[in-house]
Amino acid sequence: MTTLYELLNQARVELKELAIDNFDESFEVSDEVYQIADSSVPVYTWDILQLAADNLDLALNEPELGPAFDGSPTPTNIIAANIYEAVVNDLYEYWNDELEAEFNELAESV
Repeated sequence: MTTLYELLNQARVELKELAIDNFDESFEVSDEVYQIADSSVPVYTWDILQLAADNLDLALNEPELGPAFDGSPTPTNIIAANIYEAVVNDLYEYWNDELEAEFNELAESV
């Protein structure tokens, strides 16, 4: 079973690798953040519910973007949207607090 903590760490590693591998001017952090977040949301109900069992905020919070997948307000769709938002928020925080300066330094050295 993957926890939200593990999922966020995997997303951070992916963002860092993409930033380092694509540090030229074509790198758009927002595009990468949303793509990573989208691919981080499990598609199987069991996996989504396991994440919610590990972190009840995923099941109790109302997502800002509305329910995921087909948009119907089922518990699974709400949890999936909260997972997506958690990954997006964490990746932006990680970028702003840690990666952006490193990324800019690397880009300037080239």
